[in-house]
Amino acid sequence: MKKILKKLCIASMVVVSCVGFTGCKLRSIRDTSSGSYEKNSDGKNSEALIYNGSVVDNSALDRLSKIEGIIDAYYYFDTSDEDMKNGLYSGMIEALDDPYAKYYTAEEFAKMMEDESGEYAGIGVTVRQDTDTGMVVAVSITEGAPAEKVDILPGDYIVQIGDYEIKKSDDLDYLVTMIRGEPGTDVTLKIYRMSEGKYHDVTITRQIVENKTVSYYMIEDKIGYVRVTQFIANTGELFRNAIEDLKSQGMEGMIIDVRDNPGGMLSTVVDMCDYLLPKGMIVYQKDKSGTVLSEYKSTDDEFYDGPMIVLTNGESASASEILTASLKDYGVATIVGENTFGKGIVQSVIPLEDGAAVKLTTAKYFTPNGNDIHEKGVAPDVEVKLPDDYTSEDFQSKKDTQYQKGIELMKDKLGMK
Repeated sequence: MKKILKKLCIASMVVVSCVGFTGCKLRSIRDTSSGSYEKNSDGKNSEALIYNGSVVDNSALDRLSKIEGIIDAYYYFDTSDEDMKNGLYSGMIEALDDPYAKYYTAEEFAKMMEDESGEYAGIGVTVRQDTDTGMVVAVSITEGAPAEKVDILPGDYIVQIGDYEIKKSDDLDYLVTMIRGEPGTDVTLKIYRMSEGKYHDVTITRQIVENKTVSYYMIEDKIGYVRVTQFIANTGELFRNAIEDLKSQGMEGMIIDVRDNPGGMLSTVVDMCDYLLPKGMIVYQKDKSGTVLSEYKSTDDEFYDGPMIVLTNGESASASEILTASLKDYGVATIVGENTFGKGIVQSVIPLEDGAAVKLTTAKYFTPNGNDIHEKGVAPDVEVKLPDDYTSEDFQSKKDTQYQKGIELMKDKLGMK
């Protein structure tokens, strides 16, 4: 057991790179920076710091050894050394009482990273997790994905994956790895549809799914619409291509929809803001001492000079809020809908030498005007709530009052009747 704990402490100091997350207990912001060991006066890596003033002292090691002995002597079921080690690592992170902190095994981390590329093996459902109830909710269904062929809709609650009943304490990233798997294999989900008050099961065959995070079309002459469901590696390119195509079709004003978008990669949203904004600050991060860790700025190479409207709601989080806040602070877009989620903190994912990783909250981010939006969100310029009887099937219909208000305001901006 002492060897296990020593391995934990040493490994946690090995920082290859930091990949930051921010999201509503979902996907979040990705950043890249470097970490380092602390040096002794002789310039060597300091292991003494691991134990000096740490909870992992000799007393803790002795207590763990005794607990391990009790488990070996009395626990009825078999145990795995690997599971016990992972439990120790996870327990230290869980003690932080940070809903966004997490220890990932090498397998969990590898599967989680699949989502940052343009494709993955799964069913094609974007999900979010309610931070109060822990319930997993389907946000959108990827066009052409396996989930399109079964009875699952945006707004449905996923309450069980196979034989595993989802608990409030479950980490969403872990649940996503359970839904994914090898192409050609099946996964059964138990679904609860609130509008019907009923449960039903769906069995879906996994396949390679392209992450189509951007959809777009011309609403009518001069008005283009772009929906962004997540910010991953291919989103920036898809976003640019969408806007250029809409401009070629005569778009003069654009509606950007980030409702129910939980966030994603920081590098992606910065690239998209750079494409839309004139030269200046996009977002910056500060640590707990107030030190500015990083700044992200747009260049003057290109920017969108037409009127913009951004549609938001209470599930627009993380990178969605960076996009929304930057466009609002520059005064180049009108924000329509509801106050955003309010996740203005940054998680860094620190890979360990064996492929595992640790995710921790490490900083706050601030808008171009220096606003701290954590637990506050970004307020809309024009507040519009959806009707009480609105369902996911009413998206972009007459009942979608936010969408309809966006069109109305854009027509006014363009002088259309």
